[in-house]
Amino acid sequence: MSLFRAISKYIPRRLFPSTKSSTARLLLLSLILTLIVLLYKVSVTRKHFRNDPFRIIRPIAQGLQPNQRITRDGSLFIKQEMEGAMFSAKGLYETFVSVVTTSVIHNFTIHNSVKNMFTDEYNDNRYHLVGPAITWYKNEILLVQRIWLSQFEEIHKKVLKRRLWNAYQENYIYTQTFDNAYNPTSKGHILGIPTPINIGFEYRSDGPMDPRLIWIGDTLYMSLHIWLRDKTDGGVHGRMHLLNWESRKIVKLHVNLTLAHIEINWIPIDVQGTVHYIYTLDPLIVFRTNVTTGHCDIIQAPSQYSRQPYSFRHSIDHIRGGTPFLEYRWPYYIGIAHSALVTESPKGGYKVYQSHLVVMAVKPFRIVYVSAPIKFHEDFLKSSPIIRPFAQIRPFVYPVGIILRNDDVIDIGVHLNDNHAFVLRMRGIRDLMNKVILLDKKSQTLRGPPPYYVNTYVRQWTKKLVPEFTYLGDYAYTTSV
Repeated sequence: MSLFRAISKYIPRRLFPSTKSSTARLLLLSLILTLIVLLYKVSVTRKHFRNDPFRIIRPIAQGLQPNQRITRDGSLFIKQEMEGAMFSAKGLYETFVSVVTTSVIHNFTIHNSVKNMFTDEYNDNRYHLVGPAITWYKNEILLVQRIWLSQFEEIHKKVLKRRLWNAYQENYIYTQTFDNAYNPTSKGHILGIPTPINIGFEYRSDGPMDPRLIWIGDTLYMSLHIWLRDKTDGGVHGRMHLLNWESRKIVKLHVNLTLAHIEINWIPIDVQGTVHYIYTLDPLIVFRTNVTTGHCDIIQAPSQYSRQPYSFRHSIDHIRGGTPFLEYRWPYYIGIAHSALVTESPKGGYKVYQSHLVVMAVKPFRIVYVSAPIKFHEDFLKSSPIIRPFAQIRPFVYPVGIILRNDDVIDIGVHLNDNHAFVLRMRGIRDLMNKVILLDKKSQTLRGPPPYYVNTYVRQWTKKLVPEFTYLGDYAYTTSV
């Protein structure tokens, strides 16, 4: 205490004219220093909070913490030993098995409430709720999903043969909020997003489609796909757009690249407050996007695709977009992608889908890990009929939304068989990610695999799990990884 008193003697009295003793001055100085330290800690905490991968999942009002125990697992629980592959600049260098579980947490049973939003005396419409994007928003879970009226495509494919008395826009975006346990906290409604319609065009799906929700810094955006007549060549194409959730401003995304006839499955990712898109996972092509203008710069691509346009081929380009990537532990991000192989015989032209957990590192971008197909309970896969039997021949799960519940549990917004939307829960993420990060740091690699090594891996797994078909593209896969 004598040291503190000695220090207090050097404190000028004019700073504390109302205090007469050195002890009082010292106490007041201590309070001021404590306040300065607290303010510094708050500043550091806020900075960490913005960069924290769990910043969206722990609002104070809900009391959520990164290590909070999530006890509820829902129904149709299945445990599996899931293989996964690690990739470096040389390709696949190691595989290992992780124990994970999946279960059905929530079924978005809102068909009747959506149907009541339409005046349809002839019962023309066939309603399907697909593409459930989910995220935390203002202490609640925000759902954004696509309402798809399938009768137009069914008539076009001659699956449905009857007259339509009224023609509606084919797609709409439906939104609703839920609490921590997926109990509704609001009445759902349709977002008013003006889009071109099919009149005057050959058949093309119209209306906003395939939403994804992504936080860019402290601002929420919705990424979506819209059919329109593109000014670049005057043709009718599917193009990606980005909508600011608060201002509702929407911009069309454009890039100095020859785009495909229909652009979908771009994967949004927030890297330190800047929106990026994974254009393709393999080969890995990455855009950095200006949210104001919609302009996208190619910031990473294999050398052969930086000089000539990339042309997507259904027969050999298998792994594709799914959920956004979320930061798990810097610089590692986690997401769920889907893969699709096209059958050749005995029945050709059908797609066989799988879902995969993917780990991405950033700065530079590279694929670190890809899992074998995730397994789901057979009763779940058969719970909804396949709506597009002319395109899909097996039940499939399509991942769209993702929430990090804690460091071991993720919730995944999916639709089943192009028919119905669910939330699935996946456990076992902590041990898997610890293993991935340990192996990746041990490898000391700074570049991802050469093109088509990841595609080769997922292709081999589908051929192993679904051997009753042969698949297009064998000409491009004459060697194994």
